[in-house]
Amino acid sequence: MNTKNILLTGMFTLAALFSSCNDFQEINEDPNQVGEDKVKPEWFLNASIIGAQMNPEIAERIFIAEWNRAARFNRGSGFTIGTDNNDYITLYLSNSYAVGWLNKATQAIELGEKKIEAGEAEQYPYYKNVVQMARIWRAYLNAEVSDGFGPIPALSAFTGVPGEYDSVEAIYGFILKELKEAEASLDPSINMEPMAGEDAFYAGNVNEWKKYANSLRMRYAMRISAVSPELAKTEFEDAASKTFISSLDDLAGVQEKDGWNDLTGVMSRTWNAQPMSVTFKNLAEGLGGIEFPLPDSLKSHLKDPHTYMGLYLNKHFPLNTNDPCAGFYFDAIPQYVDPRAPKLFSVVGWNDGVVYSDYIGAASEVHPVELMDPNDNSKPMLTIDPRYTWGTWVAGEWNNLSGLVSALTGKNYNYPSMAKQYRMNTQKRVFFGPWESYFLIAEAALKGWTVPGTAQSNYESGITASFEYHGLQSQVSQYLSSTDYNRVGTSVSFTHTTEAKPYTVNYVDPYTKENKTMTYNFPKNSIYRGGAYNNDALTKILTQKYIAQVPWLPEEAWSDHRRLGLLHLFARRPGGIPRAGAFAAPGDALPARAAHQASGRNAVQPQRHRLRPQQFPRARRRGGDFPLQRGQRRGARRAVRGRDRAHQPHQHRHRRGRRAAALRAGLSRFALRHERTEARQGAARH
Repeated sequence: MNTKNILLTGMFTLAALFSSCNDFQEINEDPNQVGEDKVKPEWFLNASIIGAQMNPEIAERIFIAEWNRAARFNRGSGFTIGTDNNDYITLYLSNSYAVGWLNKATQAIELGEKKIEAGEAEQYPYYKNVVQMARIWRAYLNAEVSDGFGPIPALSAFTGVPGEYDSVEAIYGFILKELKEAEASLDPSINMEPMAGEDAFYAGNVNEWKKYANSLRMRYAMRISAVSPELAKTEFEDAASKTFISSLDDLAGVQEKDGWNDLTGVMSRTWNAQPMSVTFKNLAEGLGGIEFPLPDSLKSHLKDPHTYMGLYLNKHFPLNTNDPCAGFYFDAIPQYVDPRAPKLFSVVGWNDGVVYSDYIGAASEVHPVELMDPNDNSKPMLTIDPRYTWGTWVAGEWNNLSGLVSALTGKNYNYPSMAKQYRMNTQKRVFFGPWESYFLIAEAALKGWTVPGTAQSNYESGITASFEYHGLQSQVSQYLSSTDYNRVGTSVSFTHTTEAKPYTVNYVDPYTKENKTMTYNFPKNSIYRGGAYNNDALTKILTQKYIAQVPWLPEEAWSDHRRLGLLHLFARRPGGIPRAGAFAAPGDALPARAAHQASGRNAVQPQRHRLRPQQFPRARRRGGDFPLQRGQRRGARRAVRGRDRAHQPHQHRHRRGRRAAALRAGLSRFALRHERTEARQGAARH
């Protein structure tokens, strides 16, 4: 063979080898993996938003068990009496949840910026707005995490190098800067049609995102007003001078859906009764001068809360609480109540077809119960009929009293619980409502800041927006003029600032069957203005803001309390009467982690989760954070796992498809693996 033929043969051999290599590469490519060139930044943004809506697993543990209870949106014990579940918090601070949401928001920003730099914005100009939307959303997520846990590596996270823990002051500076810059950079002239199905908030509406950014800036500027007043004023005034969330059409929310995924409602686990708290009851009862809506057949059960206290069960109910109704059981329905309250919490024993949750017990299951004798807990002492009542009792450990009343307090259907319509996945989970904008501006006006309207006009606009949300527009006018006090001593009318005085009220001694009278004394909130004011303008604003935020925004109500000491958060604690505020004193610092206050054997030190810089923000448990011994912790975890297994749903969504499709649906690779595992486990169980 001559040299020419040898060379030709070699060339053909090499060509065949190269061709084979290409074939091998194609064979070895994972069809479920997507190259960066095929991934769009909006997929990551939408995945982050949908994830933060919270699936039932994390919603039950953080939204219900932590946030709701901290804000006293429901009566649950645990957090409210100085105990918590550290595992719940660790789960939240994991790559599956808070970390994952932040990661996806950052990926949306970085990928969008990379594609813009590469010139793809000429073909896809809307990428420019996606980046700004992701910056706004990431700012919210940073606030959500930092408000609960203080310093986090927010500024240098996701850079590939070990991150430093930023102070809360630095984080809030970063948040405000991001919101301002991102809002200014949003371009409404760009066609956002490709985002119609890729934005769970606003379907790509740039003007609505601008309003959301400005509203968030007002929220967080007000949050730092006690520690950085000049910065807060500057930022707030600038944001308030622009467009903000001012109507229900602007509401920032994610539509809930049936199933078992990230879009399942945060309050959908029906075995969570979410009972009405004493805090909510005392704020709503008697407020507004509007009669509780009932059919004529039930109106005989109405009693005026301004003249009647109920049954004085001082031998069965705890008295060491700051609840002004300590020891009393309201054995009726309050005749006058904030009209939003019946929309939120059920009447015991009445199935109106709307508010009663079937899981926690049908109305027909409510029967008279017996309370046991304190001297002989095997012997009945009193019979109580909970039917057609609307009242509740303080959270906490009742020690030797609990066994005496377990027939009453141990049944979910014996007390008002969260209304059914908030459990049915038919509404949007609200992240920011128009009422909050108005209440924030009302507070700013009180401070003398330059804002649109007056404190009164914005206060009334906030109430009106909340009433519109509940379909109560026809009752707004009457409500706004009311001078009737609630159980705390606050009225509705903005110009009515006369402080409530003690008065004589009737009650029944069930042990002797006697009708008696007593002097009702309003509570004193010692952490706010020395306890002398329950009906000033700021208390009115915060009272209305609190009621309006129920049931969607407990973290904001909790943050307001930590900032101002408002409102009264009533609970029973071992060892004596607690002060009105259960967390940080007003204005003591930027919002940091919760500082649980408890006494006796339930005392808990403040949570001090440190976040690993390179795995932001994965939590690390530190010694001494958890009050139980190792064996007790193990037992508690087993109990929780056992409960979760008992309530495990019998349906699992089976997912398939390529990773690109998963991202479009708001799922990460981790989520896919997790759901496949759940599917296999579900199949095995069945």
